[in-house]
Amino acid sequence: MAHQDSMFRGSLAAAEAARDKRTYTGFLAGLFEGNVRRHLFTQASLPARSEAAGDFLDSLRHVLIEKVDPETIDREGAIGEEVFAAFKEIGAFGIKIPRRFGGLGLSQSEYHEAATLLGSHDAATTVLLSAHNSIGVAEPVKLVGNPDQQQRLLPRLAKGEISGFALTEKEAGCDIWDLKTYAIPVREGGVLVGYRLTGEKLYTTNAPRGNGIFLASLLVVIAQIVEAPDDIHRPKEERRFGAFVVDTQSRGCTCTRLSFMGVRGIYNGQVHLREVWVPVADRLGAEGDGLRRALESLTVGRLTLPAACLGNLKQCLWLARLRAQQRVQYDRPIGQHTDIGAKIVLMASRVLALEAIVKITGIWADQKQDVRLESAAAKILATEWLLESLLDLFRIYGGRAFETPDSLRLHGDLPAPIERMIRDALINVIWEGSNGILTLWIGREGLSEYFTQGQAFLSGHLADMLRATPFLLNTAARSFAGVSASEGEGGEAGPFDVAWERFVARKCSELARTTLWVAARDRQTLARKQRLMTRLVTAAMHLFAVETLLWYKSRHEQRDKAHIQGLVNCFCARTSAAFNPEPLLSLHTPSWDDDSSLYPLAKAILSGELGWLEAGIIPCRAIEQAPASHEERMVAACTRG
Repeated sequence: MAHQDSMFRGSLAAAEAARDKRTYTGFLAGLFEGNVRRHLFTQASLPARSEAAGDFLDSLRHVLIEKVDPETIDREGAIGEEVFAAFKEIGAFGIKIPRRFGGLGLSQSEYHEAATLLGSHDAATTVLLSAHNSIGVAEPVKLVGNPDQQQRLLPRLAKGEISGFALTEKEAGCDIWDLKTYAIPVREGGVLVGYRLTGEKLYTTNAPRGNGIFLASLLVVIAQIVEAPDDIHRPKEERRFGAFVVDTQSRGCTCTRLSFMGVRGIYNGQVHLREVWVPVADRLGAEGDGLRRALESLTVGRLTLPAACLGNLKQCLWLARLRAQQRVQYDRPIGQHTDIGAKIVLMASRVLALEAIVKITGIWADQKQDVRLESAAAKILATEWLLESLLDLFRIYGGRAFETPDSLRLHGDLPAPIERMIRDALINVIWEGSNGILTLWIGREGLSEYFTQGQAFLSGHLADMLRATPFLLNTAARSFAGVSASEGEGGEAGPFDVAWERFVARKCSELARTTLWVAARDRQTLARKQRLMTRLVTAAMHLFAVETLLWYKSRHEQRDKAHIQGLVNCFCARTSAAFNPEPLLSLHTPSWDDDSSLYPLAKAILSGELGWLEAGIIPCRAIEQAPASHEERMVAACTRG
């Protein structure tokens, strides 16, 4: 292990020790090795929604419309008791908990539909339910808890007791191996009976209802396992962590609620632990295994955020379409000016691409496929696309986007909550893992075979070199092949798809070739070349998005939808330009930036022909709170249709 020690020290060494050592079998990891794993897509079909899911979504939609007023929640910084009661009544706190424990037992794909609906309406209630259902106690207990823990805890959560996940600390954000919260084992007669937890947790969602008053009944708390408090300062590579289910009513457990610029109704704050007793029966997994096992549950939990962002992005498109049709400047609706039309077309193409990503990751999660890298990529793409789309929406609405809904009402304008939507969306690039750190994590994990096999090959030991040689030779062969061996599996809808699949295959080979070269050139320093790693990962995420969109567009349920080919072409051509940008003064105009191509597509969007893109959301209720013009009523009618 000497070569590993020279490469990873401190936090990196600790991270290596906690890594999930299973070989990556997902789509993204293959791209770094020149392998387009198209079989993962061809084996996936769009699932039918169960009757239970349909009933729940109908109930959820009704509760959101009747009980949840986003403006009131934002203004008062609180979710009303009637909302909590309504959510409990429809089973919203047990969406993925199996029916045998009292939950609804919905699949991950069905849960994504609920997250999309929530994300289109209100950020605070989205966070409340997603933090509880995705990363709270239910998910890790369901995935890694023992039968006794599942039988004791899951029915409580399904009935409406709220939970959260306590990981972050003031001095430990992304570098979670610097956590200082500690758990001291307590033994009686030489037998371990429990732990005493001490520390401070920051930004724990769903923990405090107010200062000194808990919202959550249960929290998953990550802590160092030590024999004495001073042991928390030992070298990071020697630290061991545990995951514990903490009852917030335990003596020594208190909380403080924090306030934020956005998502003002979120119940988030500090959790203070002072020798809090946790019985050994409430430890998740074995000692020293807690961090890795708890983080495993976050892989699938992270998929909720892209699904919620999809709902928000669809709301952006709805609002943009409304404004671009209703606002007339220079004798025509502003959406017919291609500067505005291009923004709307880009927004629509990203809605379609993100919907494809949300669909495939849900399917893969239900199939127990490897989505460790894909969930991180989906989170990064979704949150960045949403922010960029919100800025375009801001430009489309002009000064009105800078006003609050109450101010807009004063002069009779549509009270579109764009300023709130922007405030609420900013945090998305930070929580569930900051986008910058997740990008580097994808690089480290996606290149894991390069690190392992490359270091083995350079070790000088003949046996290690022989074991590493097949990987290096096969990757080199694929990287110079120019096309993927699995290329022929795609192209169900015709030559258009085949052309873009060849693009993915060519760029995949180029990615593998570049990765192989820099791995040989930089060797032990590659892990710390963060800008280089970011470029490689960004290329892989672009290819993942294109391949996913091609798969989604080729489904029988999607093929005949109006103008879907134009949107796919726009998205793919724009992605291609990221790899091969046209010179600024080039006479060749790419299709994604061509007025003659964009104008008819933008006009079709404005007319409501692509209203199918906005399915699965609650269109902004501001339209119900202001007098509607004839044009607005027409747009609303198209949306309902």
